[in-house]
Amino acid sequence: MSQVAPHIHEADAWLYYGPVESGNSDASDYDGLDPYWALADLLINECDGYTEVSEIVIDGEVCDLRLNYSTSGIAPRPRDPVDSDTLYEFDIHVDGEGERKCNFNVSPRFPGMRKPDGEKLTFPFHHSAADEGVSVHAQPSNIDLDELPGLLARAIFELADDAGVGLYHGYFDAPFDGHLTAVERYLRLTRSMNEKLIGTGSVFDRLTMLLSDADGTVGEYKWDNEEERGHHHALRHGSVSAQELVPQHRLGGQIKSYLPENPENFSPDDPLYHPKLGVKFTAGRTATGSVAWADRHDVIRELDERLLSLLSWAGVPVDAGGTTFVADDHFEAAPAESSVPIHGDPLPRLEAQQEHLLMTVLRDMAPSDRQLTETLATDGGMHAQELADATDTSVSTVYRMLQRLEGVITSDNGHVRFVSEKLRQEVRGLVESVEHAIDSAADRAAHLVDIDVRQSASSAFDRWLAKYGAEFDAPEYEGQRPVVRIDTVLSEYKSTNQPLVGEVIGEMVRAWKKDGRDPATVLDAIVAVSIDGTQYERPVRTLR
Repeated sequence: MSQVAPHIHEADAWLYYGPVESGNSDASDYDGLDPYWALADLLINECDGYTEVSEIVIDGEVCDLRLNYSTSGIAPRPRDPVDSDTLYEFDIHVDGEGERKCNFNVSPRFPGMRKPDGEKLTFPFHHSAADEGVSVHAQPSNIDLDELPGLLARAIFELADDAGVGLYHGYFDAPFDGHLTAVERYLRLTRSMNEKLIGTGSVFDRLTMLLSDADGTVGEYKWDNEEERGHHHALRHGSVSAQELVPQHRLGGQIKSYLPENPENFSPDDPLYHPKLGVKFTAGRTATGSVAWADRHDVIRELDERLLSLLSWAGVPVDAGGTTFVADDHFEAAPAESSVPIHGDPLPRLEAQQEHLLMTVLRDMAPSDRQLTETLATDGGMHAQELADATDTSVSTVYRMLQRLEGVITSDNGHVRFVSEKLRQEVRGLVESVEHAIDSAADRAAHLVDIDVRQSASSAFDRWLAKYGAEFDAPEYEGQRPVVRIDTVLSEYKSTNQPLVGEVIGEMVRAWKKDGRDPATVLDAIVAVSIDGTQYERPVRTLR
């Protein structure tokens, strides 16, 4: 089946218009500010400062149009025919069908711009061939970026035509340049599938814990379940985090799952009952800032790759059709015209890096370090003096531990904590496991690191064995059943930090099948494992 096609939600785009030969073959026919003065004449002289036109059909879509003005904060030049301290800006609002809408703000641009108090303003055309012209700030919702230039030109034509005024068609024929400061792409999926993204131990959780420990990353995870579970979950990140997820990616922004306002008003048969999953580029979180208008298709492609790859990492199908996605007024849940690459899950690699950090730092720790570490893992963080008192040691011992465990434990103004929640949870799980000490866990981490989790050609079952410190004893004679020995303590209760036995066994069977092996063999196996502190030897079929 084909990949589902994401849809655009919102954007911030800046389009530049002016008589530049590279973007307008009729460049010699008008001066750069002629489009601005033409709009001024239309609105102020012909429409008395406000006009609207209803039910205009634009490319088969019924639209309502509105034109008004506001002050710009830009002082007029002495020669400008304006009896005011500031020039006007013009707002063209287009309301299409459903939630399709866009506001275009048209503002003049020329060298030497100043505020009314004389302060100099930045001239945005300094990197282009334009001398002067107009800047159009477009803020669309549910409208593709490529639609914006044509929609602006057509809206201005219809407003002028309604007023009986003819405007030169070349004024807003096509932008010669511009840039993007925000773009969001989204899809809508069922609430049950969304749990794979926002639930405990889900992709959002794992990304937050793992990225927080990567060098150069910055971000935050915020959630709001007050009105309804899953009302708003957002993971904000920068360019370095984007690159950690997919090496070719550079756009910072956010990944978010969210429901509309007042979610209790929607029933399960309403598309709005189900959440949107969106990925957004924002210039403020991207190392290079804004992106050139000419590169807009690259932005869309990176966002779609991230969105669909994220679903894949969570185990959510990305194919159109089926029961995963929910169509709404704009997202059709239809197949994409062309697919984008689904990138490999980076989380095993990031987890292995942190396992390796635990292995190398914790294996050779002193007995006093071990007591301090276990106390800190259980508490989560405390002042150095409190930690010393709790472990019957001295503050100097605490600070020597900080030096030895650099990279795992840190101190902020005397407050001692693990550098990431991921590491704290790893150690806490070890503390709560009565049959496993840090040494054995470090050995398991070494085993995990020894295999190359990034090689797709490696055996899925071997990766499962390494992940849970397991061994597979094949039958030595006919009629003997294979035995799987799992070194990791498992649990039947979701309230613990140990992996759930049913999920681990299910993962084992899927890995066995993925390698092309006969499932009957592993289903006939005996599993030797500790479950909630009790050792069992039970058939696979009874543990699934």
